[in-house]
Order: sequence, then C-alpha cells, then structure tokens
Amino acid sequence: MTSTTDPFTSDIATLLMFSFQGEVVSQNSYWAERSIEAQLLYTIGQLNGDRSVGRLDAVELSDIRTTRDEDGRFRSRYRAVLPVAWGSKRNLPESYSLVLPLDLGSEATEHFAERYGSDCADPWAHDLSAGNYWYYYRPNRSTCQLDPSDVIRTVATASVGADNSTGKYPEYDRIWEDGELSVVSIFGKNEDGATTDDDAGIDAYNTFVRMLRTEFPGAVTTPAELSARPGVSAPDITLEVELAPARKLRVHALLVDNVRTAGPVFDARYGELSTEADLIAYNGHAGLGSNVRALARKGVFRAGKYQIIFMNGCDTFAYVDGALASARALLNPDDPTGTRYMDIVTNAQPSYFASNARADLALIRGLVSYSAPRTYQAIFKAMDPRQIVVVTGEEDNDYEPAFAHWEGFEVHGFVARDEAFRYQTETLPAGRYSFSIAGDGDADLYARIDALPTTTAFDCRPYAGGSAEQCPMTLETPGVVHLMVRGYADRSSFVLTGRPD
Repeated sequence: MTSTTDPFTSDIATLLMFSFQGEVVSQNSYWAERSIEAQLLYTIGQLNGDRSVGRLDAVELSDIRTTRDEDGRFRSRYRAVLPVAWGSKRNLPESYSLVLPLDLGSEATEHFAERYGSDCADPWAHDLSAGNYWYYYRPNRSTCQLDPSDVIRTVATASVGADNSTGKYPEYDRIWEDGELSVVSIFGKNEDGATTDDDAGIDAYNTFVRMLRTEFPGAVTTPAELSARPGVSAPDITLEVELAPARKLRVHALLVDNVRTAGPVFDARYGELSTEADLIAYNGHAGLGSNVRALARKGVFRAGKYQIIFMNGCDTFAYVDGALASARALLNPDDPTGTRYMDIVTNAQPSYFASNARADLALIRGLVSYSAPRTYQAIFKAMDPRQIVVVTGEEDNDYEPAFAHWEGFEVHGFVARDEAFRYQTETLPAGRYSFSIAGDGDADLYARIDALPTTTAFDCRPYAGGSAEQCPMTLETPGVVHLMVRGYADRSSFVLTGRPD
C-alpha cells in the first residue's frame, strides 16, 4: 500500500499531507495491514464531510507494530502519511482530528454500522450497510455520539504538500501532432438495465450528445439519423467535425450500464478506440471504486501516446490506483513513473450526473482551443465546482504557449444606471497587471480571473466613491482577466485601461 503521490493541480483544492499515528484491532496478526486499509476507508467519509478526500493508494505506512491483547485480539499501531485533496486554497488547517473505528473485523463493522446508523452518516445517505458505511460516515455530526471504546481519535498534523503545482497545460503539441483530437466519452447509467430518459445516466448521455451538436453544428454523426434523445436506441455515437484546415475533432460517445460488467462487446469496442484516444472520460458511478479500477484495467495502449484520462465519478481521487501508470511504465522505458504520457483528472468530492456532460465539454473546449491554450486550472473553472476537480501526473508536461508582449488597452464608453459594460483580455502570461477606470458620474469596476464577474462574484471591487477605481491583479498562472464597469448614476462616462506592471 505504500506509494508516493503525484504532483497535483486544481483551481479549488490544495494538496495537504496528513501525518498521524493510528491503531487498529484485528482477529489475526497477519491481517494487520489489511485492517489498516479497511480502517482508512473511513477517512473518505469523514473528509467528505469537510469537502475533501484522501488518496488511499498513495498512503505511506510505517512502524507497524502488532501485539496481542488479553482478550486474544491483535492490536496494531502504525504511522501514516496520507495525501489529502483539501477543498480550499484558503484557511488551510494545521491539524485535523480523525475519528476512526477501532475494530475492523466483520462482526465489529456490522455492529458499528447498526449501532450508529443514520446518526453518524451523511443526512442524504441511502441503503446504509456495513459494506458502504465508510463512505457515508460523518463522525462530526452533532447527532453522532460515539462510544470511546468503539473508535480511535488521533490528531493529524497537516502540511502543504510539496507537489502542489500551478500553471500546467495539457500537452497541446502532442495532442494535435496528428491534426486530430480524438475523444472517448463513456456514460454509465444510474441504474443497471434502465432504458428510459428518466435514468440520470441516460439523460447525461443525451445531454452530452445534444451539447456537442449545438457546439459543433457542422458535425457529421454516425448513425446519421439521431433522435433528440437517442439513449439506449443509439448507445454508440460518433461525431466528426472539421475545425479548420488540418484540424479535426472526433468524439465517440458510449452508453453502458456500468464499465465493470459491460462485457466483451464493450471491452472490444473500448480496446479499439482507446489506443489512439487523446482524451478518455468515464462519467458515472465510481461504484465505491470498483468501476474506476475496472476501467483502469481495460483498453489497449501503445508506447509514446500521450493521453488524458478523466475519471468523472464520486471521490475518484481516492480510488484511482497505480494500474494505469504501471501499464504506461511498461510500455515506455523512458517513463518509469508512468506519467510522462498520461495525465489523470479526478474528483475530490461527489460528482453529479446532471453535471457530467458539462464537465466533458469543458475539457473538449479547452483542448480545441489550440490558438489560445488554457491551463488545467482555467479549464476546470468551467466544471461544477462542487466536485472539486484535480489533475495528477502533469508535473512532467513540457508544453508552454508563446505569448506576445501585451501592451495593454484603453476603452472609452458610458453606462446608464444598472447597465454593465464588459471587457476581457486575451490570455495573459503569469504576472502583475493593473486595471482602472476614470470618469464622471458613479461607475464601479469589477474584475475576475478566468470567469465573468458579477455583483456578488469577483476577485476585485475597490468600492471607491465616484468613478476613479483601480484593481491590481496578480496572475499566478496564465489566464484571462474579465472586467465589468457597472453604472450607479443616471449616466457615467468612463475610460477603462489595463496595463502590465
């Protein structure tokens, strides 16, 4: 189970390292490490309650010491370092109190789930059982009164991981070296065997196909004739469109019950498509990790092919193991870590069927933007922020766009009361910039990086009287600055300027 974490990029989350001492009871001295693994599953539930999750395959265990209690059980004490995707970049904790079940034997876990039930589970939990209680476990709820003999309480020291990175791009040059962006988007159903649009997974599939056809109206589809909601009547759709001379987009959309039990027909089709895919996205239930691990062991890959893998299910940051990286390392002698030719995008929180199509399209939009490349952080801003998207394996990406020197701008205009004028810069390199307005009347300046500002969402609003306001902005990574001038008088003239510092 001992591993090392990969470098980590997110527009929302921060990689923290939780160091703590643990203790677990088992019935057999040979089960110590297995019991520790079972115990650490409960960190998924507890950390989810704080919009975070740990990377279990990368936990580092050490100093495991096992003794026998008077009652015949075996008690193992250990040290652990757990990489955690913490769902914020501000107010980071220096410590965190973990509360974990002490006995992980089969009878003990049944007793734990039955005794504490909904009192110590997520309020939205359903079908609670000993097999899934770790996922819904919320020990910090006010209703959760745990018997001290049933749990271990330990305080983890939290430190910012050295592997946090910013400003990393997908490898645009590798993706477009053959002139084509090839995408495989797989959608799993909410309920196996479902056939109607009422199923959230089928609806997500239909939405994705509809959004693609709207985004690329000149696209040719196979099958050629598609209903507005194809669903199970067309579970394998290909969309092709010429974006520009020598630039083509090809998207294969597949609908399955789930990837774990999809069977030989799906496996063969996925094996055929996966070899040359630039982006592979799975959207659906993580299956408490089973679907994620199953897909990681399917597909046919070749040496030297760079790919982005998006595991778009609940808490997939916790469930991704080293299978994909190990396969890449075997294919590529120059890539012992298995990340040079692969970036893995995962979620640190639950994802939602209603957001799946939007997430896939955000990646596609980002990758077809070859004339104005976007960092991963900029791409993620177009996804549902509730799922807290992260990418690992991007640390060895070499691509950097060439930026021309930005001279700045000056725009003259006027706004009436409650009227808004908007302006956005081109993609700017990382650095310091200054944006300002001057004029008569009463106009206010709003600025936001990589997203449209509103009266309630902005990165800068000076709140100065009149129309003389300034927003100094620092771009930690390349990005677009969006500006809004809003009128608070009957008529306000303004001069909006921007310049590099």
